[in-house]
Amino acid sequence: MSMQKHIMGIGYCSMDTLCVVPPMAMDQKVQADQMLMQGGGPAATAIVAAARLGCQASFMGVVGDDAIGRMIRDAFEKEQVQTDCLVQREYAQSAAAICLVDQQTGKRSIPWHAGTAKPIQPDEVNPEWVQRASAIHCDGHQIDAALTAAKIARQHNIPVFLDAGTLVNRIDELIAISDVVFVSEDFAQCYTGKKNPQQAIEYLHQQGSQWTGVTLGSGGSMGFDGQQTHYVPSVRVSVVDTTGAGDVYHGALAARYLQTQNEPPFMLDCMRYASVVAAIKCTELGGRTAIPTHQQTLEKLQSIDWVDLQRKAKGNSHE
Repeated sequence: MSMQKHIMGIGYCSMDTLCVVPPMAMDQKVQADQMLMQGGGPAATAIVAAARLGCQASFMGVVGDDAIGRMIRDAFEKEQVQTDCLVQREYAQSAAAICLVDQQTGKRSIPWHAGTAKPIQPDEVNPEWVQRASAIHCDGHQIDAALTAAKIARQHNIPVFLDAGTLVNRIDELIAISDVVFVSEDFAQCYTGKKNPQQAIEYLHQQGSQWTGVTLGSGGSMGFDGQQTHYVPSVRVSVVDTTGAGDVYHGALAARYLQTQNEPPFMLDCMRYASVVAAIKCTELGGRTAIPTHQQTLEKLQSIDWVDLQRKAKGNSHE
């Protein structure tokens, strides 16, 4: 794998406080079993995953000039993610979130605050930030900056990846100029009006993307390359925390695409690779803690009987 592949992320970044708690209701105090502070955000965590997997990486987003902003920047730099395009706003509050992780299931609820930092404006997007990248990855936040960067990327034949999880203003414009669009199951249904995931991703493909797909949580993922539909079941692991699993999946998908770009990339291979990375991530607390290296991912990939896994997934779906 070439170490020169560079992915730039664009979107939301925050500092997350994760608490592992027993089932609880509102207006109730409980003692947390574990607590962890860690950088978060969809594109931000995706880019950390890409860096952990061997890609060069950078991130375009905004932070305030507060302690949380410094922690967000430090977390990126610890992972070798370049922060020269991370814009700092004076007298502004950085984004933060509280992740409540159910100690029994590993599922989570996340109240979050976007902070008060002004979004990146189109004239603040330095074309050189985009042109040095082999791909850009967007999460639908910082939409004006993302659209500007995506247009620059398209002019230079740089693939644009989109993780669409929230129906934000102008997301349709970003979908139309993205090469690879993978969305959440909820987004797929809300945006396309189709409950069937396969119909939803075929509809998304008609908007002009090379690849479209949907992540289905514990149900795996489904993708469409214009000719064939691919289904990848979730990889079985001992789940501790699912926070950031989808974000990590997106980062790994983009990383694998670039790793195999000269072959050219095969969608099913990229989806399996991403599924393994996301599964391993779930084995420890935190969205970033257990993200594996490229070599660790390959070793896990080689141990999986995909035919048997898919057969079991199909059997479970009919129970």
